[in-house]
Amino acid sequence: MSRTGYVQVIWRCPVGDKGWLLAAVGLVAAVGALTSCAAEAAPETTVGQVSIGERPPPTSSQPPEAMPVVHDGDEVVATGRVLAEAGKPARFCAPAPTTGMDPTGCVFGVPIAGLTGDLPDEVTLRGKWRAGTFEVIRQEPAPPDASPPAPAVPCQPPAGGWQPYRDVDSKELHRYVVEEHPEDFRQPWVAWPNGFPSGNAPTEDMLTQARVMVVEVVHGDVAEARKALEARYTGNLCVVPAGDGLSIADQEHVRAATEKAIEPFLRDPKYGVYATSAADKLTVDLVMLTPDLVADFAALPMALIHFNPWLRPA
Repeated sequence: MSRTGYVQVIWRCPVGDKGWLLAAVGLVAAVGALTSCAAEAAPETTVGQVSIGERPPPTSSQPPEAMPVVHDGDEVVATGRVLAEAGKPARFCAPAPTTGMDPTGCVFGVPIAGLTGDLPDEVTLRGKWRAGTFEVIRQEPAPPDASPPAPAVPCQPPAGGWQPYRDVDSKELHRYVVEEHPEDFRQPWVAWPNGFPSGNAPTEDMLTQARVMVVEVVHGDVAEARKALEARYTGNLCVVPAGDGLSIADQEHVRAATEKAIEPFLRDPKYGVYATSAADKLTVDLVMLTPDLVADFAALPMALIHFNPWLRPA
């Protein structure tokens, strides 16, 4: 993929209450911008030697032999959009972030050959990866979009059930959890005991639908934490052990250790990295993994990273 006229805009934003998003958007323009919508990173942490609270650093869940690496001649599959322009080779486009300054919306994609007939806006293609080209063998309808269900409330309802929503100030709870004790908790999040309201629900029902503030305790006594939080928040509250999840402070260590390490790969389009999100690990969304790319990625703190390629072995 040529670098000519290619600039990437990279930004970092919170992803709900669970982590951070670092996205690279390819632009076919000679100007790039860096927009930060989060505070500056935590103090510098040595890559590969990050301290994760009282726990040892997590071991890699993706050893090289377990990664979905594509080798020349492998059967592959992906779902995306085909860009076919007169006089130009067709391309198969990954679902990467785009901007209005990118006229094609296909900076992150691969060359394809063997297409037949008209194609819908989104399609699943199966074929062979050969000499840097996706040779199409079969075309299938894209699977329907399936948003993951909203997580269930991890607490039993109190006597009398969860109360309908009312406007309760959560600033003191967040201050206590996020600012004063980030080493003891995960990020608070909201659960919907009756399910997330559908777009067809009447506005009044949506406004009064019960919702529960969930706080997961990483270190310390859950009962003591609940007592402290009930003094700071009067709405529906669920306080539970966090299991193996990392604390807010430990997630910040992961982000600090991986964000700077991944930046060179975000900026170099040959790696096809189009977004990352950081929580207990850094998830790297990219076009594909090849043996050469995996060899280069070995310089990263691999125990803290999960690779999520778009084009995979079938």
